[in-house]
Amino acid sequence: MKLNWGQGITIALVLFMTFIAVLAVNLMMHSADLETADYYQKEIAYESEIVSLKNAKELNEKPKISLTDTHLLVQFPTEGEFSMSELKMNRPNDKDQDVLFKIKNTKTFTVDKSSLNAGIYNVVLSYTINGKNCIQKEQLYI
Repeated sequence: MKLNWGQGITIALVLFMTFIAVLAVNLMMHSADLETADYYQKEIAYESEIVSLKNAKELNEKPKISLTDTHLLVQFPTEGEFSMSELKMNRPNDKDQDVLFKIKNTKTFTVDKSSLNAGIYNVVLSYTINGKNCIQKEQLYI
């Protein structure tokens, strides 16, 4: 069977359209959630977040976020009065696995790693020290 150039172009177009259709169906099956539900409100308040990040960088002693074999550890310096502390752990690919911890009356806070699903977390530690709001951001793999 011999193909002429018209049949070849037709076959190529049909294969290409099939590829695009399969690709479109596969892409529609994946969820495309926003990172946060209140994205627009956060965008408006972004200037205060920049100030809080700058305040955290200017501290001589910052809280430390570290991983051990079994725990996620947040250690606050002994100097200074830390208050209104929150640890937010956001999963970029699944908002149902996001976790929020309120830290009160402790200089050392631990989270058992077995209570968290393995994967990447965007960790945001927010706190107030001496009346200044501070934010630290890190990305951790658990």
